[in-house]
Amino acid sequence: MDVRVYQGLSLEEYADIIRKAIAQHKVVLIYASCTVDYEGRGASTLGEGERIIIVKSDWAFLVHRPNGYSPVNWQPQSSIIDVYVEGGLLVLKAVRTRPHEVVTVRMSEVSLVVISSLSDKAEFIEYMSEHDIRDLLASKPELVEEGLSITSIEKPVEPGFVDLYGIDRNGRIVVIELKRVTATKEAVNQLYRYVQAVRKSIGRDVRGILVAPSITKSALELVERLGLEYKQLNLRKLRGIIEKEKQKTSKSGVSLLEFLSRR
Repeated sequence: MDVRVYQGLSLEEYADIIRKAIAQHKVVLIYASCTVDYEGRGASTLGEGERIIIVKSDWAFLVHRPNGYSPVNWQPQSSIIDVYVEGGLLVLKAVRTRPHEVVTVRMSEVSLVVISSLSDKAEFIEYMSEHDIRDLLASKPELVEEGLSITSIEKPVEPGFVDLYGIDRNGRIVVIELKRVTATKEAVNQLYRYVQAVRKSIGRDVRGILVAPSITKSALELVERLGLEYKQLNLRKLRGIIEKEKQKTSKSGVSLLEFLSRR
């Protein structure tokens, strides 16, 4: 990683350094007192304040205030980024052609400039939410158990809502509680309350299955003691299934939600 830090320079010197770094597709980080103007699909003006300006290697452009995680102004992959000194201010103008949008930052004082070359080729894996998992397992209950049929999602019972409610191959009612993180004793007790409530309402034996990627030792012991079951969930495998279904549905023009609802 090549990182270079600049301080105490004139605005002209900063402009030259920043201009060259942007042309070389470096990552540029600027601490400065500035104003920000935007013109495009709308318009906005942000008065003087101390901010962090970031230009990424693909020319994505962001202005951050001292608080909050979202940029106050940004430009995704700008087409042109111009840097110059005008009227005693260091000006950085990011232009996007389609749609036409312009963000102009005018810096009266620059405290720090950091220029770096960053390399990041790692794969980004976004795991699913409990709702995503629930919908997938409802459409493909064989991922939990062969012969399982799901008859209801978010079924209301006296203590709350059962994630998945169904019937196994032997005709027994099955209550499923899902967790996308490590299951604890609290999740086991929650499932047990649902099982007890369903047993009381239908007057029949009910299976309770806790589905999660992992489970604590104490929770697994409680599962066995209460006569429940635990099924391990492979999130990476589920994500792979979702990606394959997305590819299929994109070719057919049917949304993923519509596809799963037909299964």
